[in-house]
Amino acid sequence: MKGSLVPTLETTLTDLQTLAGTTFSIEELERRLDWVKGELKSSDPKTGNLKIELNDTNRPDLWCVEGIARQLRGGKSPSDRSWDRMIDQTDDPTLEIRVDPSVLSVRPIIGGFVARGPGLGSQGLTQLIQTQERLSELYGRKRSDVAVGVYPLRAISFPLHYEAVPPGSLSFVPLGLTERLDLRGVLEHHPKGKTYGALLSGKSRYPVLRDTSGAVLSFPPITNARETGEVTESDGDLFIEATGFDRERIRLVLNILAANLFDRGYRITALSVSEDGRSTRFPDTKSHTLVVPNDLPGRVAGEPVGKEAFRDMLLNYGYDRVEIGKDGYRVAVPFYRDDILHPVDCVEDFLIARGYDSFSPTLPSLFTAGREARFRPVEDKIRELMIGLGFQELLSNILTSLERESSDLGRDSSRTVEIDNPVSRQYGAVRSTLISFLLHSEAQSSRFPYPHRLFEIGEALEKRPAGPDMPPTLREKRLFSGLIAHPSAAVSEMAGYLLETLRYLGSEPRLESADLSPYISGRSGFLRLTHQSGPIGEIGEVHPEYLERWGIRMPTVLFEIDLGLLFPSYGPSAPQ
Repeated sequence: MKGSLVPTLETTLTDLQTLAGTTFSIEELERRLDWVKGELKSSDPKTGNLKIELNDTNRPDLWCVEGIARQLRGGKSPSDRSWDRMIDQTDDPTLEIRVDPSVLSVRPIIGGFVARGPGLGSQGLTQLIQTQERLSELYGRKRSDVAVGVYPLRAISFPLHYEAVPPGSLSFVPLGLTERLDLRGVLEHHPKGKTYGALLSGKSRYPVLRDTSGAVLSFPPITNARETGEVTESDGDLFIEATGFDRERIRLVLNILAANLFDRGYRITALSVSEDGRSTRFPDTKSHTLVVPNDLPGRVAGEPVGKEAFRDMLLNYGYDRVEIGKDGYRVAVPFYRDDILHPVDCVEDFLIARGYDSFSPTLPSLFTAGREARFRPVEDKIRELMIGLGFQELLSNILTSLERESSDLGRDSSRTVEIDNPVSRQYGAVRSTLISFLLHSEAQSSRFPYPHRLFEIGEALEKRPAGPDMPPTLREKRLFSGLIAHPSAAVSEMAGYLLETLRYLGSEPRLESADLSPYISGRSGFLRLTHQSGPIGEIGEVHPEYLERWGIRMPTVLFEIDLGLLFPSYGPSAPQ
Protein backbone atom coordinates (compact mmCIF):
# COMPACT_ATOMS: atom_id res chain seq x y z
CA MET A 1 0.00 0.00 0.00
CA LYS A 2 2.94 2.38 0.53
CA GLY A 3 3.22 5.06 -2.08
CA SER A 4 -0.25 4.31 -3.48
CA LEU A 5 -3.53 6.16 -3.10
CA VAL A 6 -5.46 3.01 -4.07
CA PRO A 7 -6.00 0.76 -1.03
CA THR A 8 -4.93 -2.85 -1.46
CA LEU A 9 -6.16 -5.32 1.17
CA GLU A 10 -4.62 -8.61 2.20
CA THR A 11 -6.84 -11.16 3.92
CA THR A 12 -7.90 -14.79 3.77
CA LEU A 13 -10.89 -16.35 2.07
CA THR A 14 -11.90 -17.99 5.36
CA ASP A 15 -11.96 -14.69 7.27
CA LEU A 16 -13.90 -12.94 4.48
CA GLN A 17 -16.49 -15.74 4.33
CA THR A 18 -16.87 -15.82 8.11
CA LEU A 19 -17.53 -12.09 8.24
CA ALA A 20 -19.88 -12.23 5.24
CA GLY A 21 -21.80 -15.14 6.75
CA THR A 22 -21.71 -17.18 3.54
CA THR A 23 -19.40 -19.21 1.34
CA PHE A 24 -18.45 -18.47 -2.25
CA SER A 25 -15.94 -19.65 -4.82
CA ILE A 26 -13.09 -17.49 -6.09
CA GLU A 27 -14.97 -17.02 -9.38
CA GLU A 28 -18.10 -15.87 -7.54
CA LEU A 29 -16.03 -13.56 -5.34
CA GLU A 30 -14.53 -11.90 -8.41
CA ARG A 31 -18.04 -11.13 -9.70
CA ARG A 32 -19.35 -9.92 -6.33
CA LEU A 33 -16.44 -7.52 -5.85
CA ASP A 34 -18.18 -5.26 -8.38
CA TRP A 35 -20.32 -4.20 -5.41
CA VAL A 36 -17.26 -2.57 -3.81
CA LYS A 37 -15.58 -1.45 -7.07
CA GLY A 38 -12.86 -3.95 -6.25
CA GLU A 39 -10.66 -6.37 -8.13
CA LEU A 40 -9.11 -9.62 -6.97
CA LYS A 41 -5.41 -9.18 -7.70
CA SER A 42 -4.27 -12.59 -6.46
CA SER A 43 -5.41 -15.68 -4.56
CA ASP A 44 -3.38 -18.58 -3.16
CA PRO A 45 -5.38 -21.84 -3.22
CA LYS A 46 -3.00 -23.44 -0.68
CA THR A 47 -3.12 -20.76 2.03
CA GLY A 48 -6.38 -19.06 1.07
CA ASN A 49 -4.63 -15.69 1.08
CA LEU A 50 -6.32 -12.98 -0.99
CA LYS A 51 -5.18 -9.61 -2.26
CA ILE A 52 -8.00 -7.20 -3.19
CA GLU A 53 -7.45 -3.83 -4.83
CA LEU A 54 -10.13 -1.14 -4.60
CA ASN A 55 -10.56 1.06 -7.67
CA ASP A 56 -12.41 3.83 -5.84
CA THR A 57 -11.13 5.68 -2.78
CA ASN A 58 -14.21 7.64 -1.70
CA ARG A 59 -15.43 4.98 0.77
CA PRO A 60 -13.05 4.53 3.72
CA ASP A 61 -15.47 1.99 5.22
CA LEU A 62 -14.41 -0.42 2.46
CA TRP A 63 -10.68 -0.13 3.19
CA CYS A 64 -10.90 -3.24 5.39
CA VAL A 65 -12.01 -6.83 5.06
CA GLU A 66 -14.87 -6.19 7.53
CA GLY A 67 -16.22 -3.41 5.32
CA ILE A 68 -16.01 -5.50 2.17
CA ALA A 69 -17.76 -8.41 3.89
CA ARG A 70 -20.42 -6.04 5.25
CA GLN A 71 -21.11 -4.71 1.76
CA LEU A 72 -21.19 -8.17 0.19
CA ARG A 73 -23.55 -9.29 2.96
CA GLY A 74 -25.88 -6.30 2.42
CA GLY A 75 -29.32 -6.77 3.94
CA LYS A 76 -32.54 -8.45 2.91
CA SER A 77 -35.12 -6.54 4.93
CA PRO A 78 -35.33 -3.96 7.75
CA SER A 79 -35.76 -6.80 10.26
CA ASP A 80 -32.18 -7.88 9.50
CA ARG A 81 -30.72 -4.60 10.81
CA SER A 82 -28.76 -5.16 14.01
CA TRP A 83 -26.96 -1.86 14.56
CA ASP A 84 -29.31 -1.01 17.44
CA ARG A 85 -27.67 -3.90 19.34
CA MET A 86 -24.15 -2.60 18.73
CA ILE A 87 -24.00 -0.03 21.54
CA ASP A 88 -24.02 -1.21 25.14
CA GLN A 89 -26.48 1.13 26.85
CA THR A 90 -24.80 0.78 30.26
CA ASP A 91 -24.06 4.31 31.44
CA ASP A 92 -20.66 4.44 33.12
CA PRO A 93 -19.84 8.06 34.07
CA THR A 94 -16.13 7.23 34.48
CA LEU A 95 -15.82 6.38 30.75
CA GLU A 96 -14.81 9.90 29.84
CA ILE A 97 -12.01 11.79 28.12
CA ARG A 98 -11.41 15.21 29.64
CA VAL A 99 -9.89 17.68 27.21
CA ASP A 100 -7.66 20.45 28.52
CA PRO A 101 -7.75 23.81 26.66
CA SER A 102 -3.98 23.55 26.16
CA VAL A 103 -4.49 21.22 23.16
CA LEU A 104 -6.65 23.67 21.20
CA SER A 105 -3.68 25.19 19.37
CA VAL A 106 -1.86 21.87 18.96
CA ARG A 107 -4.23 19.00 18.08
CA PRO A 108 -7.65 19.95 19.40
CA ILE A 109 -10.08 17.08 18.73
CA ILE A 110 -10.20 13.62 20.31
CA GLY A 111 -12.82 10.86 20.42
CA GLY A 112 -12.93 7.25 21.49
CA PHE A 113 -14.90 4.22 22.58
CA VAL A 114 -14.53 0.93 24.45
CA ALA A 115 -15.04 -2.46 22.77
CA ARG A 116 -15.52 -5.69 24.73
CA GLY A 117 -15.41 -9.02 22.97
CA PRO A 118 -14.02 -12.52 22.63
CA GLY A 119 -10.48 -11.56 21.59
CA LEU A 120 -9.12 -10.55 18.24
CA GLY A 121 -7.09 -13.63 17.34
CA SER A 122 -4.24 -13.48 14.89
CA GLN A 123 -6.34 -12.58 11.84
CA GLY A 124 -8.45 -10.01 13.69
CA LEU A 125 -5.40 -8.23 15.13
CA THR A 126 -3.70 -8.14 11.73
CA GLN A 127 -6.78 -6.64 10.11
CA LEU A 128 -7.28 -4.09 12.91
CA ILE A 129 -3.69 -2.85 12.59
CA GLN A 130 -3.99 -2.67 8.78
CA THR A 131 -7.24 -0.70 9.03
CA GLN A 132 -5.73 1.62 11.64
CA GLU A 133 -2.83 2.36 9.31
CA ARG A 134 -4.98 2.88 6.20
CA LEU A 135 -7.36 5.25 7.95
CA SER A 136 -4.49 7.23 9.47
CA GLU A 137 -2.32 7.30 6.34
CA LEU A 138 -4.89 7.73 3.56
CA TYR A 139 -8.06 9.20 5.07
CA GLY A 140 -6.06 10.95 7.81
CA ARG A 141 -3.51 12.27 5.27
CA LYS A 142 -0.47 10.70 6.90
CA ARG A 143 -1.80 11.43 10.41
CA SER A 144 -1.96 15.19 9.81
CA ASP A 145 -5.79 15.18 9.94
CA VAL A 146 -6.57 11.96 11.83
CA ALA A 147 -4.43 9.48 13.76
CA VAL A 148 -5.82 6.33 15.41
CA GLY A 149 -4.65 4.63 18.60
CA VAL A 150 -5.57 1.12 19.84
CA TYR A 151 -4.99 -0.05 23.45
CA PRO A 152 -5.73 -3.03 25.71
CA LEU A 153 -8.42 -1.97 28.17
CA ARG A 154 -6.84 -3.96 31.02
CA ALA A 155 -4.04 -1.41 31.42
CA ILE A 156 -6.20 1.73 31.56
CA SER A 157 -7.92 3.54 34.45
CA PHE A 158 -10.68 5.99 33.50
CA PRO A 159 -11.34 8.89 33.20
CA LEU A 160 -8.64 9.90 30.71
CA HIS A 161 -6.96 13.29 30.34
CA TYR A 162 -5.95 14.81 27.00
CA GLU A 163 -3.61 17.80 27.33
CA ALA A 164 -0.58 19.54 25.85
CA VAL A 165 2.63 19.67 27.92
CA PRO A 166 6.19 21.02 27.51
CA PRO A 167 8.41 18.54 25.59
CA GLY A 168 10.70 17.84 28.54
CA SER A 169 8.06 17.64 31.27
CA LEU A 170 7.38 13.88 31.13
CA SER A 171 8.86 10.66 29.77
CA PHE A 172 7.66 7.16 28.93
CA VAL A 173 8.77 4.00 27.13
CA PRO A 174 7.38 4.25 23.58
CA LEU A 175 6.01 1.26 21.69
CA GLY A 176 8.78 -0.73 20.04
CA LEU A 177 11.58 0.55 22.31
CA THR A 178 12.89 -0.39 25.77
CA GLU A 179 14.36 2.91 26.93
CA ARG A 180 12.50 5.77 28.54
CA LEU A 181 12.39 8.99 26.47
CA ASP A 182 10.90 12.43 26.95
CA LEU A 183 8.62 13.79 24.20
CA ARG A 184 11.43 15.56 22.38
CA GLY A 185 13.50 12.37 22.55
CA VAL A 186 10.64 10.40 21.00
CA LEU A 187 10.65 12.73 17.99
CA GLU A 188 14.42 12.43 17.65
CA HIS A 189 14.95 8.70 18.23
CA HIS A 190 11.71 6.77 17.62
CA PRO A 191 11.06 5.67 13.99
CA LYS A 192 7.55 7.12 14.07
CA GLY A 193 8.87 10.30 15.64
CA LYS A 194 11.29 10.76 12.74
CA THR A 195 8.49 10.10 10.23
CA TYR A 196 5.74 12.23 11.74
CA GLY A 197 7.63 14.73 13.91
CA ALA A 198 7.11 17.48 11.31
CA LEU A 199 3.42 17.50 12.27
CA LEU A 200 4.41 19.15 15.56
CA SER A 201 7.00 21.49 14.08
CA GLY A 202 6.94 24.92 15.69
CA LYS A 203 4.83 23.79 18.69
CA SER A 204 5.99 24.71 22.20
CA ARG A 205 3.76 22.01 23.73
CA TYR A 206 3.02 18.46 22.63
CA PRO A 207 -0.25 16.50 23.07
CA VAL A 208 -0.37 13.53 25.45
CA LEU A 209 -3.14 11.19 26.57
CA ARG A 210 -2.93 9.90 30.16
CA ASP A 211 -5.22 7.88 32.39
CA THR A 212 -6.43 8.87 35.83
CA SER A 213 -3.33 7.37 37.49
CA GLY A 214 -1.08 9.59 35.37
CA ALA A 215 0.21 6.75 33.17
CA VAL A 216 0.94 7.84 29.59
CA LEU A 217 -1.21 6.07 26.99
CA SER A 218 0.10 7.83 23.92
CA PHE A 219 1.85 10.79 22.38
CA PRO A 220 -0.52 11.62 19.47
CA PRO A 221 -0.04 11.48 16.55
CA ILE A 222 3.35 9.76 17.02
CA THR A 223 3.15 6.53 19.07
CA ASN A 224 1.57 4.66 21.97
CA ALA A 225 3.31 3.92 25.24
CA ARG A 226 4.62 0.37 25.48
CA GLU A 227 3.15 -0.44 28.90
CA THR A 228 -0.38 0.78 28.16
CA GLY A 229 -0.61 0.66 24.37
CA GLU A 230 0.65 -2.74 23.20
CA VAL A 231 -2.25 -4.90 21.96
CA THR A 232 -1.94 -8.70 21.62
CA GLU A 233 -4.19 -11.16 19.81
CA SER A 234 -5.53 -12.46 23.15
CA ASP A 235 -6.83 -9.04 24.24
CA GLY A 236 -10.61 -9.10 24.28
CA ASP A 237 -11.36 -5.66 25.72
CA LEU A 238 -10.02 -2.66 23.83
CA PHE A 239 -9.94 1.12 23.93
CA ILE A 240 -9.90 2.93 20.57
CA GLU A 241 -9.20 6.65 20.14
CA ALA A 242 -8.62 9.09 17.31
CA THR A 243 -7.16 12.59 17.39
CA GLY A 244 -6.99 15.35 14.81
CA PHE A 245 -8.44 18.63 13.62
CA ASP A 246 -11.83 17.73 12.13
CA ARG A 247 -14.58 16.37 14.36
CA GLU A 248 -16.55 14.87 11.46
CA ARG A 249 -13.57 12.95 10.10
CA ILE A 250 -12.81 11.61 13.57
CA ARG A 251 -16.46 10.65 14.01
CA LEU A 252 -16.42 8.67 10.74
CA VAL A 253 -13.17 6.86 11.58
CA LEU A 254 -14.49 5.80 14.98
CA ASN A 255 -17.83 4.75 13.46
CA ILE A 256 -16.02 2.52 10.94
CA LEU A 257 -13.84 0.90 13.61
CA ALA A 258 -16.83 0.36 15.89
CA ALA A 259 -18.78 -1.32 13.07
CA ASN A 260 -15.77 -3.52 12.24
CA LEU A 261 -15.36 -4.71 15.84
CA PHE A 262 -19.10 -5.29 16.17
CA ASP A 263 -18.93 -7.52 13.09
CA ARG A 264 -16.24 -9.53 14.92
CA GLY A 265 -18.48 -10.13 17.92
CA TYR A 266 -17.69 -7.09 20.10
CA ARG A 267 -20.10 -4.88 22.03
CA ILE A 268 -19.35 -1.17 21.92
CA THR A 269 -19.53 1.24 24.85
CA ALA A 270 -19.62 4.91 23.93
CA LEU A 271 -17.26 7.38 25.61
CA SER A 272 -18.00 10.98 26.50
CA VAL A 273 -15.50 13.66 25.53
CA SER A 274 -15.78 16.68 27.83
CA GLU A 275 -14.40 19.98 26.59
CA ASP A 276 -15.25 23.63 27.15
CA GLY A 277 -18.37 22.81 29.14
CA ARG A 278 -19.87 20.48 26.53
CA SER A 279 -19.92 16.73 26.08
CA THR A 280 -19.72 14.70 22.86
CA ARG A 281 -20.21 10.93 22.62
CA PHE A 282 -18.44 8.57 20.23
CA PRO A 283 -19.28 6.55 18.22
CA ASP A 284 -22.37 8.20 16.73
CA THR A 285 -24.65 5.67 15.04
CA LYS A 286 -27.35 8.10 13.95
CA SER A 287 -27.87 7.96 10.21
CA HIS A 288 -28.70 11.02 8.14
CA THR A 289 -31.60 10.98 5.68
CA LEU A 290 -31.72 12.06 2.03
CA VAL A 291 -34.78 12.50 -0.16
CA VAL A 292 -34.36 11.02 -3.64
CA PRO A 293 -36.89 12.51 -6.11
CA ASN A 294 -39.25 9.93 -7.60
CA ASP A 295 -38.10 10.54 -11.18
CA LEU A 296 -34.33 10.63 -10.51
CA PRO A 297 -33.61 6.86 -10.72
CA GLY A 298 -35.31 6.62 -14.11
CA ARG A 299 -33.61 9.74 -15.48
CA VAL A 300 -30.17 8.51 -14.44
CA ALA A 301 -30.74 4.90 -15.55
CA GLY A 302 -32.24 5.94 -18.89
CA GLU A 303 -35.18 3.57 -18.47
CA PRO A 304 -38.20 3.25 -16.14
CA VAL A 305 -37.38 2.10 -12.59
CA GLY A 306 -40.12 0.68 -10.35
CA LYS A 307 -40.48 2.22 -6.90
CA GLU A 308 -40.38 -1.11 -5.08
CA ALA A 309 -37.44 -2.28 -7.20
CA PHE A 310 -35.44 0.83 -6.27
CA ARG A 311 -36.29 0.48 -2.59
CA ASP A 312 -35.56 -3.23 -2.39
CA MET A 313 -32.27 -2.92 -4.25
CA LEU A 314 -30.99 -0.23 -1.84
CA LEU A 315 -32.06 -2.31 1.17
CA ASN A 316 -30.31 -5.31 -0.34
CA TYR A 317 -27.22 -3.15 -0.80
CA GLY A 318 -27.12 -2.40 2.93
CA TYR A 319 -29.03 0.85 3.46
CA ASP A 320 -30.65 1.13 6.88
CA ARG A 321 -34.09 2.26 5.73
CA VAL A 322 -35.83 3.29 2.49
CA GLU A 323 -39.36 4.67 2.58
CA ILE A 324 -41.51 5.47 -0.45
CA GLY A 325 -43.24 8.84 -0.09
CA LYS A 326 -45.14 11.33 -2.21
CA ASP A 327 -42.13 13.61 -2.61
CA GLY A 328 -39.70 10.75 -3.23
CA TYR A 329 -37.74 8.08 -1.41
CA ARG A 330 -36.57 8.88 2.13
CA VAL A 331 -33.25 7.07 2.37
CA ALA A 332 -31.40 6.53 5.69
CA VAL A 333 -27.66 6.41 4.99
CA PRO A 334 -25.55 3.96 7.07
CA PHE A 335 -23.66 5.74 9.87
CA TYR A 336 -20.28 4.42 8.68
CA ARG A 337 -20.52 6.10 5.26
CA ASP A 338 -19.83 9.75 4.39
CA ASP A 339 -19.78 9.48 0.60
CA ILE A 340 -23.54 9.97 0.12
CA LEU A 341 -23.64 13.72 -0.52
CA HIS A 342 -26.44 13.98 -3.08
CA PRO A 343 -29.51 11.92 -4.12
CA VAL A 344 -27.68 10.86 -7.27
CA ASP A 345 -25.18 8.99 -5.04
CA CYS A 346 -28.06 6.77 -3.86
CA VAL A 347 -28.99 6.15 -7.48
CA GLU A 348 -25.39 5.16 -8.24
CA ASP A 349 -25.57 2.55 -5.46
CA PHE A 350 -28.80 1.26 -7.02
CA LEU A 351 -27.03 0.89 -10.37
CA ILE A 352 -24.09 -0.92 -8.75
CA ALA A 353 -26.40 -3.25 -6.82
CA ARG A 354 -28.47 -4.05 -9.90
CA GLY A 355 -25.35 -4.43 -12.07
CA TYR A 356 -24.31 -2.19 -14.94
CA ASP A 357 -24.47 -5.14 -17.31
CA SER A 358 -28.24 -5.39 -16.74
CA PHE A 359 -28.84 -2.20 -18.75
CA SER A 360 -29.14 -2.15 -22.52
CA PRO A 361 -26.38 -0.06 -24.14
CA THR A 362 -27.34 3.07 -26.07
CA LEU A 363 -25.07 4.47 -28.77
CA PRO A 364 -24.35 8.23 -28.57
CA SER A 365 -26.30 10.36 -31.06
CA LEU A 366 -23.80 13.27 -31.13
CA PHE A 367 -20.20 13.43 -32.29
CA THR A 368 -17.75 16.06 -31.11
CA ALA A 369 -14.06 16.53 -31.83
CA GLY A 370 -11.72 17.29 -28.96
CA ARG A 371 -8.97 19.91 -29.05
CA GLU A 372 -6.37 21.30 -26.71
CA ALA A 373 -7.67 23.90 -24.26
CA ARG A 374 -6.54 27.38 -25.27
CA PHE A 375 -4.66 27.96 -22.02
CA ARG A 376 -2.70 24.69 -22.16
CA PRO A 377 0.26 25.86 -24.32
CA VAL A 378 0.88 28.83 -22.01
CA GLU A 379 0.75 26.67 -18.88
CA ASP A 380 3.02 24.03 -20.40
CA LYS A 381 5.56 26.72 -21.27
CA ILE A 382 5.44 28.07 -17.70
CA ARG A 383 5.97 24.57 -16.32
CA GLU A 384 8.96 24.04 -18.61
CA LEU A 385 10.54 27.33 -17.52
CA MET A 386 9.92 26.85 -13.78
CA ILE A 387 11.25 23.30 -13.77
CA GLY A 388 14.29 24.57 -15.63
CA LEU A 389 14.83 27.06 -12.78
CA GLY A 390 14.80 24.22 -10.23
CA PHE A 391 11.20 24.46 -9.03
CA GLN A 392 8.96 21.47 -8.24
CA GLU A 393 5.28 21.48 -9.19
CA LEU A 394 2.42 20.87 -6.76
CA LEU A 395 -1.08 19.63 -7.52
CA SER A 396 -3.52 20.46 -4.72
CA ASN A 397 -7.23 20.20 -3.99
CA ILE A 398 -9.64 22.82 -5.27
CA LEU A 399 -11.62 22.57 -2.00
CA THR A 400 -10.21 23.91 1.25
CA SER A 401 -11.29 25.39 4.57
CA LEU A 402 -12.49 28.93 5.09
CA GLU A 403 -9.82 29.48 7.78
CA ARG A 404 -6.99 28.65 5.37
CA GLU A 405 -8.35 31.18 2.89
CA SER A 406 -8.84 33.95 5.43
CA SER A 407 -7.55 34.05 9.02
CA ASP A 408 -4.52 31.82 8.32
CA LEU A 409 -3.42 34.38 5.70
CA GLY A 410 -4.52 37.48 7.60
CA ARG A 411 -7.27 38.20 5.06
CA ASP A 412 -11.04 38.60 5.21
CA SER A 413 -13.33 36.00 3.67
CA SER A 414 -15.46 38.36 1.56
CA ARG A 415 -14.11 36.98 -1.72
CA THR A 416 -14.17 33.31 -0.74
CA VAL A 417 -16.91 31.05 -2.09
CA GLU A 418 -18.33 28.89 0.71
CA ILE A 419 -20.14 25.57 0.23
CA ASP A 420 -23.61 25.08 1.67
CA ASN A 421 -23.83 22.18 4.16
CA PRO A 422 -20.29 20.83 3.64
CA VAL A 423 -19.58 17.33 4.89
CA SER A 424 -16.41 18.63 6.54
CA ARG A 425 -15.22 22.12 7.49
CA GLN A 426 -11.88 21.13 6.04
CA TYR A 427 -13.54 21.22 2.61
CA GLY A 428 -16.07 23.97 3.27
CA ALA A 429 -14.84 26.50 0.69
CA VAL A 430 -13.56 26.74 -2.87
CA ARG A 431 -10.02 28.06 -3.05
CA SER A 432 -9.53 31.65 -4.17
CA THR A 433 -5.72 31.45 -3.90
CA LEU A 434 -2.99 28.84 -4.22
CA ILE A 435 -0.57 30.30 -1.68
CA SER A 436 -2.24 28.58 1.28
CA PHE A 437 -1.49 25.21 -0.33
CA LEU A 438 2.12 26.22 -0.96
CA LEU A 439 2.47 27.21 2.71
CA HIS A 440 0.89 23.94 3.87
CA SER A 441 3.23 21.92 1.66
CA GLU A 442 6.24 23.84 2.95
CA ALA A 443 5.13 23.19 6.55
CA GLN A 444 5.19 19.45 5.81
CA SER A 445 8.62 19.58 4.15
CA SER A 446 10.88 20.77 6.97
CA ARG A 447 12.83 17.50 7.11
CA PHE A 448 13.92 17.77 3.46
CA PRO A 449 17.13 19.60 2.44
CA TYR A 450 16.91 23.30 1.63
CA PRO A 451 16.45 25.34 -0.53
CA HIS A 452 12.80 24.56 -1.31
CA ARG A 453 11.35 25.86 -4.58
CA LEU A 454 7.69 25.09 -5.29
CA PHE A 455 5.10 26.28 -7.80
CA GLU A 456 1.55 25.48 -8.86
CA ILE A 457 -0.74 26.41 -11.73
CA GLY A 458 -4.45 25.83 -11.22
CA GLU A 459 -7.97 27.11 -11.18
CA ALA A 460 -9.60 29.10 -8.39
CA LEU A 461 -12.92 30.85 -7.80
CA GLU A 462 -13.43 34.39 -6.58
CA LYS A 463 -16.61 36.03 -5.30
CA ARG A 464 -17.14 39.62 -6.37
CA PRO A 465 -19.34 41.72 -4.09
CA ALA A 466 -22.67 43.07 -5.25
CA GLY A 467 -22.83 46.52 -6.82
CA PRO A 468 -25.58 49.14 -6.69
CA ASP A 469 -27.58 47.44 -9.44
CA MET A 470 -25.83 44.08 -9.66
CA PRO A 471 -25.96 40.87 -7.60
CA PRO A 472 -22.76 39.16 -6.41
CA THR A 473 -20.89 37.40 -9.21
CA LEU A 474 -18.35 34.60 -9.40
CA ARG A 475 -15.13 34.77 -11.38
CA GLU A 476 -13.20 31.67 -12.39
CA LYS A 477 -9.49 32.33 -12.65
CA ARG A 478 -6.27 30.48 -13.46
CA LEU A 479 -3.47 31.25 -11.02
CA PHE A 480 0.30 30.82 -11.20
CA SER A 481 1.94 30.79 -7.76
CA GLY A 482 5.38 30.03 -6.38
CA LEU A 483 7.37 29.70 -3.15
CA ILE A 484 11.01 29.65 -2.12
CA ALA A 485 12.25 28.84 1.38
CA HIS A 486 15.80 28.75 2.75
CA PRO A 487 17.85 30.66 5.38
CA SER A 488 18.50 33.70 3.14
CA ALA A 489 15.32 33.71 1.00
CA ALA A 490 14.44 37.27 -0.08
CA VAL A 491 11.90 38.99 -2.30
CA SER A 492 14.69 40.09 -4.69
CA GLU A 493 15.58 36.46 -5.40
CA MET A 494 11.98 35.49 -6.14
CA ALA A 495 11.49 38.59 -8.29
CA GLY A 496 14.48 37.53 -10.39
CA TYR A 497 12.99 34.08 -11.02
CA LEU A 498 9.54 35.48 -11.76
CA LEU A 499 10.50 38.35 -14.04
CA GLU A 500 12.84 36.15 -16.06
CA THR A 501 10.02 33.63 -16.57
CA LEU A 502 7.56 36.32 -17.65
CA ARG A 503 10.05 37.84 -20.11
CA TYR A 504 10.13 34.53 -21.95
CA LEU A 505 6.33 34.77 -22.16
CA GLY A 506 6.51 38.26 -23.68
CA SER A 507 5.52 40.28 -20.58
CA GLU A 508 7.55 42.59 -18.37
CA PRO A 509 5.51 43.61 -15.31
CA ARG A 510 6.85 46.12 -12.82
CA LEU A 511 6.90 45.87 -9.03
CA GLU A 512 5.00 48.38 -6.92
CA SER A 513 5.51 48.48 -3.14
CA ALA A 514 2.42 47.75 -1.03
CA ASP A 515 1.72 46.41 2.45
CA LEU A 516 -0.12 43.14 1.99
CA SER A 517 -0.94 40.21 4.26
CA PRO A 518 0.60 37.73 5.08
CA TYR A 519 3.82 39.54 4.13
CA ILE A 520 6.34 41.69 5.98
CA SER A 521 5.63 45.42 5.75
CA GLY A 522 7.98 47.01 3.24
CA ARG A 523 8.93 43.62 1.77
CA SER A 524 5.88 43.01 -0.42
CA GLY A 525 4.06 44.56 -3.33
CA PHE A 526 1.90 44.30 -6.43
CA LEU A 527 2.88 43.19 -9.92
CA ARG A 528 1.49 45.52 -12.59
CA LEU A 529 1.52 45.87 -16.37
CA THR A 530 2.10 49.29 -17.86
CA HIS A 531 -1.11 49.25 -19.91
CA GLN A 532 -3.38 48.00 -17.10
CA SER A 533 -4.64 49.97 -14.13
CA GLY A 534 -5.13 47.08 -11.71
CA PRO A 535 -2.52 44.65 -10.37
CA ILE A 536 -2.06 41.25 -11.97
CA GLY A 537 -0.43 39.64 -8.94
CA GLU A 538 1.47 39.95 -5.68
CA ILE A 539 4.86 39.09 -4.23
CA GLY A 540 6.33 39.24 -0.74
CA GLU A 541 8.32 37.78 2.14
CA VAL A 542 6.04 35.98 4.61
CA HIS A 543 5.79 37.63 8.02
CA PRO A 544 7.28 35.63 10.96
CA GLU A 545 3.87 35.62 12.67
CA TYR A 546 2.40 33.63 9.79
CA LEU A 547 5.47 31.42 9.46
CA GLU A 548 4.91 30.41 13.07
CA ARG A 549 1.18 29.95 12.52
CA TRP A 550 1.86 27.54 9.64
CA GLY A 551 4.77 25.82 11.42
CA ILE A 552 7.41 26.92 8.88
CA ARG A 553 10.98 27.26 10.16
CA MET A 554 12.70 29.09 7.30
CA PRO A 555 12.30 32.52 5.68
CA THR A 556 9.77 32.12 2.89
CA VAL A 557 8.84 34.20 -0.17
CA LEU A 558 5.64 33.85 -2.21
CA PHE A 559 4.20 35.21 -5.43
CA GLU A 560 0.87 34.75 -7.18
CA ILE A 561 -0.23 35.93 -10.65
CA ASP A 562 -3.68 35.85 -12.24
CA LEU A 563 -2.93 34.50 -15.71
CA GLY A 564 -6.28 35.74 -17.01
CA LEU A 565 -5.15 39.30 -16.25
CA LEU A 566 -1.66 38.75 -17.63
CA PHE A 567 -3.08 37.33 -20.88
CA PRO A 568 -6.62 38.78 -21.41
CA SER A 569 -7.51 36.20 -24.10
CA TYR A 570 -6.05 33.39 -22.03
CA GLY A 571 -9.01 31.60 -20.45
CA PRO A 572 -12.05 31.81 -18.18
CA SER A 573 -12.06 35.17 -16.47
CA ALA A 574 -15.51 36.58 -17.04
CA PRO A 575 -18.08 36.75 -14.24
CA GLN A 576 -20.34 33.73 -14.07
